[in-house]
Amino acid sequence: MSAPEKLKAPGKTSSLKRNSLTIVGSVAMCMAFMGPATSVAFNTNPAAAGAGFALPLSIVLALVACLLLANTIAQFARKLPTSGFAYTFNTHGFGHSGGFLSGWLLLLSYGMLAPMLLSAIGTYSSGFLHDQFNINIPWQAMALIFGAIVWGINASGVSESAKTALIFLVIEVGVILGLVGTILGHGGAEGLSFGPFNPANSLHGIGGLGTGMLWGILMFIGFESVATLGEEAKSPKRTIPIALFTAVIVIGIFYVLSAYGAAIGFGQSHAEAFAADTNPWGTLATKFWGASWALVLTVLASQFANFVSGTNAVVRVIFSMGREGILPKILGRTSKRQIPHIALGAYMIFGLVFVFVLGAFLDPLVIYGFCGTILGLGMIIIYILMSLSVIRFYLREHPSEFRIGRHAVLPIITAILMLLPVYGQVSPVPPFPNNLVPYIVIIWMLAGTAYLIYLKRKGKDLIEAMGRVFEDTPETVAPSSATE
Repeated sequence: MSAPEKLKAPGKTSSLKRNSLTIVGSVAMCMAFMGPATSVAFNTNPAAAGAGFALPLSIVLALVACLLLANTIAQFARKLPTSGFAYTFNTHGFGHSGGFLSGWLLLLSYGMLAPMLLSAIGTYSSGFLHDQFNINIPWQAMALIFGAIVWGINASGVSESAKTALIFLVIEVGVILGLVGTILGHGGAEGLSFGPFNPANSLHGIGGLGTGMLWGILMFIGFESVATLGEEAKSPKRTIPIALFTAVIVIGIFYVLSAYGAAIGFGQSHAEAFAADTNPWGTLATKFWGASWALVLTVLASQFANFVSGTNAVVRVIFSMGREGILPKILGRTSKRQIPHIALGAYMIFGLVFVFVLGAFLDPLVIYGFCGTILGLGMIIIYILMSLSVIRFYLREHPSEFRIGRHAVLPIITAILMLLPVYGQVSPVPPFPNNLVPYIVIIWMLAGTAYLIYLKRKGKDLIEAMGRVFEDTPETVAPSSATE
């Protein structure tokens, strides 16, 4: 495929609503998908279990890697405004087979978002009601309630989702920064120092930093989701890159400050206690604020915003692959308001069923860690593939614009950095069921390869249609009417 294919949306799969998101809305959706407070509350423990007192250094490494990755995504987004994200990007970079397998892995990774957040928001809200009001409601019931609310918000349109995400985003960031400010104002447990940025203070050496970086990158996962809004953002070739870098820099600084506050709050002599604490922020809130209920409400707000914005991104990838016939074509249809309602419904039902089935065997917080590890490892592999794909994309399709630094050196550095958290996933070996994650990814990709072979035998036209880019131009404006 030599250039982005600017096509009118097929008659049975109407387009998404154009010009629905401003830069502010795009940044809000991007940041909310990262779930800042949720990431800080849930990912600090597994990250600190590897990096210990050097957790902030791992987060800095994750920030650098994600800034470099933002460059890669921005280079694609300037040429390919699409809801397909890595699926479309890598189709243009690696060809149809590479694009399909990227999309297949993206389905597994993003697919874990709903069960991950349903288990978290269900158990947190159930626990809050029990602790504060002595009301006993099963976490599964709370997950169902929040799932229905998020389903309804996302069914109302992407602009409404962005407004909701922005409100809760401001709340969650403000409260966490307030707690960090209190910790630093008290000088932490043993005074302020640069010790948390010393690699020698990693609890498990380089592997420990890699583990911390893995969970640090998981904190950032979602910033790339703004690329799935390329068909709905105003001036997407400008809006998407700005939103990418703004979100990574702002939330990245927030994560580094939070990690530093947590490490200093425990102190270097209590690094092992920090690594072993399953609820470090609850401990810090109780120690420095005298209570943790405000933090619990903040995490709930974060999970809600994360769920709203994240579901939008996942659904648009499903919609994009359904529109092209890679998944059932019915998933590529939109409502009269140009909302991918069928893909949304299918994904929400999947998320609820999946988490309830796992909930019969695993604790909800174990489900969160398990699904989060699949999401994290899968996305890191996708990040590596995109970083290599952008080199070939510019060499093949835009050779006159190819720049060795921007389109080769930086992407290669990104791919190399991303290998560290992959190493951290296997050394040290995580406990059950997270130790199964690499094997699950391998089995999933083997299944995807078999499906790709089937699609190739089914028909050449289907394969050739992969990676189409739907753009509004004077010559080809996608119809605004829908089929349903």
